[in-house]
Amino acid sequence: MTVELQHAMAQYEEARIQYRKAVLASLNGDSNGDAIRQAIQAFQAARAELARQGGAPAAAAPKAEPARTASPAWSFVRRLLQAG
Repeated sequence: MTVELQHAMAQYEEARIQYRKAVLASLNGDSNGDAIRQAIQAFQAARAELARQGGAPAAAAPKAEPARTASPAWSFVRRLLQAG
């Protein structure tokens, strides 16, 4: 891992933390939307730098939940409705 990549990763994490702090401060009424907008801009810049250095952010996108199997009770109700 290069020094530049480590620096980009550190900037990304710091920007992510600052964004969370800005959102929490906004929820408490301690700050306005300007702090959040600045945090978003810093986060986007840090993410772009990290991508340029070849690193991938740890939490790039949430993954979809796996499909759940139907419970026996739901299967019974579905069969009743189909027989209807």
